[in-house]
Amino acid sequence: MRRIKAFSLFFCLVVFLTACSTLPSKNEPADGNNGNTSPEPVIVDTPEPEPVDILISAVGDIMVHQMQLDAQYNSSTKQYDFTNNFQYIKPYIQRADLSLANLETTFAGDARKYSGYPMFNTPDAMADALKDAGFDVISTSNNHAYDKGTDGLIRTVDVLEDRNLGVIGTKRQPEDESFMIVDVKGIQVGLSAYTYETPRYNGQRTINSIVLSSEAQGLIDSFGFEDLDTDLKEMTDRVRLMREKGAEVVVFFMHWGNEYHRQPSTTQKQIAETLIDAGVDIIFGSHPHVIQPIDLITTSSGRQGVVAYSLGNFLSNQRYEFLKQPYTEDGMVVSVSVTKEPDGEIILSEVSYTPTWVHRYKTGGQIGYNIVPLPDALDDRDTFNLFTDDSVRRAQNALNNTAEIVSTDSLSPIPVHSLFTPQTYQQ
Repeated sequence: MRRIKAFSLFFCLVVFLTACSTLPSKNEPADGNNGNTSPEPVIVDTPEPEPVDILISAVGDIMVHQMQLDAQYNSSTKQYDFTNNFQYIKPYIQRADLSLANLETTFAGDARKYSGYPMFNTPDAMADALKDAGFDVISTSNNHAYDKGTDGLIRTVDVLEDRNLGVIGTKRQPEDESFMIVDVKGIQVGLSAYTYETPRYNGQRTINSIVLSSEAQGLIDSFGFEDLDTDLKEMTDRVRLMREKGAEVVVFFMHWGNEYHRQPSTTQKQIAETLIDAGVDIIFGSHPHVIQPIDLITTSSGRQGVVAYSLGNFLSNQRYEFLKQPYTEDGMVVSVSVTKEPDGEIILSEVSYTPTWVHRYKTGGQIGYNIVPLPDALDDRDTFNLFTDDSVRRAQNALNNTAEIVSTDSLSPIPVHSLFTPQTYQQ
């Protein structure tokens, strides 16, 4: 912006000086051109168009278990407050131009009891905390989206949108769109989200083993394994629709995979390749509750895209002492830099990640939860509240665990459009 202002000032100054020099010199006629020559033209340099860069970041599962509900409740004010959970990770979320998260709970309201696993209902204060942390768009399509029925599913959308948070994956009514196309510094980014279904009951679709009502089936984007090819066709149709509506970059949030497995399943790989071949550029994965690799996929047709199979747990009470699972405290912020060249070509120019760890601690008899960025927290333990040897040891283990699984060294810049021609979407 400063360069544009400087150029504008220079241009106006030249015009002013030219326009105001109206008095003829002693040796020239009053018309100022000696009768036979024209004045020298004013030449103004036009700056070359520059590339536009944006940063898209995403985090994994955000859950609120009963112990977290107890910890975040203030008995004096009788209010819940979750903002401190994000206080150390907030700058890492806010530095992105577009920040996404998977919300694995519902906002069904205080008329229904707040609860953790297995049927989640979280106070609306979590939505305030997500907004304060810097998130822009929330994926609500996951296996806990229907924990409180159709009313809870719809109210969750209401609560998020009331706070100007975008919602993908679920919607209020069938005629609404469950995807978004957002303008990020002039780049049109399409966002969509799908969740896996549990096995059908008497032919009816289920989420978290709850039979979906006929109304709810039209409100949540999901896929089943009984007829996966049909559901994949629906997803590829969605990609074409988003492209037709102007999406230049297509991002899918996929709730998939096997819980606690650190490597993607064959089905995850199959779905990822199908989606990228259809025109998806970036896939962010959730549900396994542990971190899985980030890969560059080249499909059989030659198209390329980035998939982060599982971003792990961003916030939860899933811990080793309760589950005997050593990796459920680990998460990451995955960031993809997107560059739009002056000629319109769009490139995924860089993929990076920030390892995170959920620090559960006790102070003054009160339990607290902080999401801490690694390795920054290990380099400055006092600032990031790592005040015991045990917390330092567990944070270091989390960093080592993540580094063992994730590498972005092989991810070179990827042209988004050079291998993809949008197809006309047919209803």
